[in-house]
Amino acid sequence: MQHDLAVVATPVATGHARLVLTGELDLGSVPTLRDALARALPFATQCLDVDLAGVVFLDAAGLGALVWCQRRARAAGAECRVVASSAVVERLLHLTGTHDLLVALPAVAHPA
Repeated sequence: MQHDLAVVATPVATGHARLVLTGELDLGSVPTLRDALARALPFATQCLDVDLAGVVFLDAAGLGALVWCQRRARAAGAECRVVASSAVVERLLHLTGTHDLLVALPAVAHPA
């Protein structure tokens, strides 16, 4: 069963955009992610969040595309971070040592 990649881009706030990915992020779908990033970056002048909770498959090409997205965002002066991910994605990020590079740290609650 094939799960094509779907990407929904939404502005969150001024300078902040979000990409929500569902399906498979692999060699065949990398161009879809790159196109979505190109459309989202003008709105993500400060931060681009990437939600991978709906990704059911991630290969090396997809992982490379995520690193590429981060580099493109940084070159444009924005931060790019993975804010949600599936178990499949988490496993690959940990196995490859890219988890700390790509995943946003959870918010720390400050006492009132």
